[in-house]
Order: sequence, then C-alpha cells, then structure tokens
Amino acid sequence: MMSRYFSIVLMSVWFFCTLAGPGVAKEPKAAPVVKESEAARVARKEAVNRKRRIIMNNDGNDARGIKEGEEKTVASFLERRTSPLVGSQVEAIFYCSGVFNLYTHKSEETELRGHGDKEALDWAWELTKLGTDSLTVITNFAHENGMEAFWSMRMNDTHDSGDDALLCRWKQEHPDYLMGRKGDKFPHGGGRWSAGDYGIPEVREKVFRILRDVATRYDIDGLELDFYRHPVYFKPQMTGDPVTQEHCDMMTELLRHVRAMTVEIAEKRGRPMLIAVRVPDSTGFARAIGLDYEQWLKEDLIDILTGTGYFHFEPWENLVNLGHQYGVPVYACLSGSRVVSSKNPGAGSPDKMPLWHGEAAQAWQAGVDGIYTFNVFNPRDELFRTLGSPETLMELPAPHKAITGEKKAMERWLKGGSSFVTLPVQ
Repeated sequence: MMSRYFSIVLMSVWFFCTLAGPGVAKEPKAAPVVKESEAARVARKEAVNRKRRIIMNNDGNDARGIKEGEEKTVASFLERRTSPLVGSQVEAIFYCSGVFNLYTHKSEETELRGHGDKEALDWAWELTKLGTDSLTVITNFAHENGMEAFWSMRMNDTHDSGDDALLCRWKQEHPDYLMGRKGDKFPHGGGRWSAGDYGIPEVREKVFRILRDVATRYDIDGLELDFYRHPVYFKPQMTGDPVTQEHCDMMTELLRHVRAMTVEIAEKRGRPMLIAVRVPDSTGFARAIGLDYEQWLKEDLIDILTGTGYFHFEPWENLVNLGHQYGVPVYACLSGSRVVSSKNPGAGSPDKMPLWHGEAAQAWQAGVDGIYTFNVFNPRDELFRTLGSPETLMELPAPHKAITGEKKAMERWLKGGSSFVTLPVQ
C-alpha cells in the first residue's frame, strides 16, 4: 500500500516539474514513461472496442431541484435520470458530478458542491447519510445493468463567470490563475473571465490532481476529459491573439501524464481505465484553442474520441477517418444547445424529433461508432430508444442536413472561428 502511494506522490512531483512551462524550465523535461504490460494493452484495446450505441452525458443536476415531499433515497435519485434507461440503447453513462472543483462525489482534493447552492448540498448530504454519493450510485447502477460508467470532467467549466455560488474557494484564493477578474470584459473566449489559464503550470497540476483523485477513488471504467465545456484554455484566445504550438504542447504534456496515471491504476486493479475526450470536430479550430488531438491520437493518449458540441464544422467523415486511422472509435455528439437551438430552422416547432433523427442518421452513414447525447436528460425520452439504431433512423422522416451552430457564437469564442466551417452554415 505504501509503495502505491509513494508512486502516486512521486508521479505528482514529477508531473509538476515537467509541466513547469516557459520561463520556469529552460529545457523540456522527458515525458513520463508509460509502463503498460502487453496483457494490459490488449485488455484496454478490447475495452475500447466495446459496443456503445448511445453514450449519455449526465451533467449531474439530477442531484438538484428536490421536490417537496420527495424521498431522499438512492432509488429516487436514480429515478430522475438513470433507472428508466434500462432497456434503452444507452450503453455508457458519462457522469459529470459538478463544475470546476465543486463536486457531489467524495474527495479530499476538491470541494463539496453546495456552498450557496442549497439544492445540490441537500442531495449530497442525503446520499452521504446513506453511506454513498452521486458517482458511486451511478457507477454501481451502470455496472449492475451492463453499462459503462465514466467520470466526466468539464476541463474548464465557466458557469461561475455568471454565478457566484459556483465559484470555488480554490479560484477565489488563486485569482491569478484565472483569465481575469469579475467585471473584466474580453472580446473572445466567450468572455469567460473565471476560466482557468492552462498556461499556468499550477492550473494544469490542479486538473491532474482532480483526475487522479477520482481515478484512484472510484471503480469507474474511464475518465472523460470534456474540452467543450468550455472551449477556452489559454489567455491569448481571450484577446484574439494566437494560441501557439507551445500552448498545444503544454496540453499534450498533461495528456501524457494522465495516460501514465491511468495505465498505472489499470495495472494495479487488473482492468482497463480508458480516456475519452470531447473536442471540436475541426482539428484546425481545436489547435487554435490549444488542443492538438491529432498528436494525442498519434501517441495513443486517448481511447474514445467524441466530436462537436456548440458547433459542427466539418463532414462527420473527416473525424471518423482520423480516429479510425489510429484505431480509436468516434462518436457524434448531438447537443441540445446546437441541434434544437432557436437559431436553427424548425427548432421551434412542436415536433423537434426530425432534427435529432436527421443529424444522427447522417452521422451513422458517415461511419461513427455511436451517438453521444448532451443536454438530453429525460431518461424516458424516445431519443434514447432510436438514435442508437441506424436501421430505425433510416425509416423515419428526417431532414438530412448539417446543423453547424451560430456563426456569431463561433467568433465570440475564437477570433476567426467561423473560418473553420466547411459545412453550409445553418
């Protein structure tokens, strides 16, 4: 046991030194050596290729909004978004237990979500009284019903830019780690002053510690690094200046350490721990915000690749071909904030289903390995029983068109962001 903790502490120290960044370390340090046995590698590749018709992303707000008189039990918690999924096409749940450093799972690294957010605090405490917590409940349920459970970390969630209750103490105590101060105005980066600046080594170290804490504490099948919440990581993006390859390399180094950590844990526990990412489907847009995920693929740093969120830039075939070139399955993210945005034709109609069906059918025809839903939370929704079947979708009336998202919003996040669109803007 002591050797395990010594190893993890040593990795953390090594991580901090190697990610020191420009001006701190004059020469690049060697990346951690990934010591993955052949048996572990084979097991990981088998797990990677598991069938996932639908991946459901749950943002963790099932732990909020308690109704008067509602029983605070594990069963009632699961009834909100999870237990009715049995018998659906959902085969993996990616569970996000909160916003940056504020979570409803147990941790010695992060803070309990709820200071100022009473509804979340109530649920967290009620589950704790029952000897459990949100992530444990979801993980156990998934495994008992033949599903995978991943913990999804929003890599730079910035809801705290507009909600003081979500601004964690860590950010309050380290304002210099953020893009700006409350009240600061930025032309790009979504104007999200509270975003962590990944150009600062302490921010990357903090993110690594959060991921490591969950990975060593829970019996999850993998980690999801959700880079679409929110798509801003380096200070130059905020002012419309270029994010450089040097910035991309910092993020890639973080991924190397996460891979080394998950491999070590997998070797110890005797089963794989996968790494999934959600990224912009344009490699050009992604690099422009500091995400060189083509390099991640080349180095075998990720296992599952999900594309799109707010925006859809290119034909699905492009992302499919890239991922499959490296043996990585590709999932099409269908997000409520894009597919049925009020800016999209037909989104305001009583029946929005054709928009979902058309987008999913188009993705399946392009060769995706499954559908990933975002901001779809009703477990009884018909979408969870149709989107995972290309055969069913082909029989349904649906507009087969690309829904790109709003051009102005692309520019709001990244100067010149709309120039990466190769699809007709809808």
